[in-house]
Amino acid sequence: MSNRGTNRSVVVLEGPMQSWGYRSRFDYRDTALEPTRSGVIGLICAAMGIARGEDISRFDSVRMGVRVDEPTYWRSSFPRTPHEGPRPERDYHTAGGDRHKPPEYGVIKADGSGVDAVVSHRDYLADASFTVGLESGDQELLTRIAERLRSPEWTLFLGRKAFPLAVPPLGPGDCPKPGSLEEHLLSGVANRRVVLESPDGERTQHDWPLCFGQRRFKPRPITTRFANAGGVS
Repeated sequence: MSNRGTNRSVVVLEGPMQSWGYRSRFDYRDTALEPTRSGVIGLICAAMGIARGEDISRFDSVRMGVRVDEPTYWRSSFPRTPHEGPRPERDYHTAGGDRHKPPEYGVIKADGSGVDAVVSHRDYLADASFTVGLESGDQELLTRIAERLRSPEWTLFLGRKAFPLAVPPLGPGDCPKPGSLEEHLLSGVANRRVVLESPDGERTQHDWPLCFGQRRFKPRPITTRFANAGGVS
C-alpha cells in the first residue's frame, strides 16, 4: 500500500464508563463495543465548537480506525475473565410513576392516556480503553482537530455527557504524522482487535453522520483485523 500524501493522527479514548450507541430507539439505548464514527465525529465537533446543526461534510475525507486496547467485561463477576468475551453493562432508568404534592405524575402515552412509569434500558462499557486513528490527505484538517482536542471549546465526553474522559485524548507533543492507520494500529501490540473503515468491509454499521441536527446517518463499511507485536495478522 502506498501512503504518499496520507497523514494520521492518534487519539486515546479511555474512561470508567463509555457508551457508543448506533441503534438506539426510544427506551433502549445500546452501545457498540468500540467508539462509533458518529461518536468520534461528535467529540471532535465539541472540541472545535461546531454546533449540532452545522455542516460536518468537512470530515468526510477522514478515514477512521479503532484499536481495542482494553475491552469491557461484565462487572458482576470478579475477577474479570477475558475468556468470557466483552459484554456491555446494563443500567435501568425510570421516569414517572410517583406522586408529587400529591397528584400522580408519569409519562403520558401517545394516545394521551395513562401516567405510568417508563423504564429505559441503557448499555455502557466499563473500564474500556481505545486508540482511535484518523487518516486523511488533509494534514491541515488533522492539525486543527489535534489542536482543538488538546484545548476544546466545549466539554468532551465518551458518548454521554455523564461519561468524562479519564485521560487527555492527546498528549502535548502529539501531532499528525505521515502514514496510514494500518501502520500504527496493526503493529507493536499483541492480540488486539482493530476495526477499520474499508470499502471492502465484511459488514456495515449505520453510524456515518450526515447531519446531527436532523439525526441523519448512512451505513459505513468496516472490517475487523487483529494486530500482533510483529506486525499485521
